[in-house]
Amino acid sequence: MAYPLIDLRRTGYFVKEYVYRLEEAVIRTLMHFGVTGHRVAHAPGVYVRLDDPAGHSMLAQRPQKGLGKDDAQDFTGLGKIAALGIKVSRHCTYHGVALNVNMDLEPYNRINPCGYAGLRTVDLSTMGVNITNDEAAQVLTDQLQRRLAP
Repeated sequence: MAYPLIDLRRTGYFVKEYVYRLEEAVIRTLMHFGVTGHRVAHAPGVYVRLDDPAGHSMLAQRPQKGLGKDDAQDFTGLGKIAALGIKVSRHCTYHGVALNVNMDLEPYNRINPCGYAGLRTVDLSTMGVNITNDEAAQVLTDQLQRRLAP
């Protein structure tokens, strides 16, 4: 987990750009470990293809013109590997991002992650990447510093 504390006014970032930068840091972290992360329109977080975690082909769910935030998302074949939980108060960010590295995923089978029925939660070990939390944290920290620097 990473909880960047950023003054958005000072950096000149809008909330959507901040979310994009957090997701990009996770995507680059995954890339470092040989996994391809993806964004899904109107569903913050980072997702991976369950059948081809290193594949680079575009998702059918990529942002499309005319897709509204209330339109149903199709998460078939995808797993959520990183979740965002952000609060902004007085232009300052709180909370942040959680990258799943090696954890007990069983409890996620009893809920609808992020409110999406059928969405599977995965971690790097599920994708065949066996690293320590410290290794993942070091790479994610580096990527966050690069992406969030004003």
